[in-house]
Amino acid sequence: ILDPLLINSRVQQFFPNISFGYLGYRMDRTHSIMRIATTASPVSGADVRDRMVELLLRHKIQKAVNLFSRKYIQWRNAKYGISLSRGNTPLSETKSE
Repeated sequence: ILDPLLINSRVQQFFPNISFGYLGYRMDRTHSIMRIATTASPVSGADVRDRMVELLLRHKIQKAVNLFSRKYIQWRNAKYGISLSRGNTPLSETKSE
């Protein structure tokens, strides 16, 4: 049976040796990070799934709204002959004519 402290100390010594001192491993910090990472989540899987479905629906609705907005602007510009370049507005074009 391998001693966990022995393995950890070997890993801690291994990284600086192969990376010329650029990489390191600290047992004290790694343990606390892993304890936080493995803490049980107060949110159930069903709540996460429901939220994902809601976000997907909102994304689809926003894409549809954006599509309608772009198409309306294209239709309006084609119907009324408005060509909007960057920084121009319909009012600024009518003032300059």
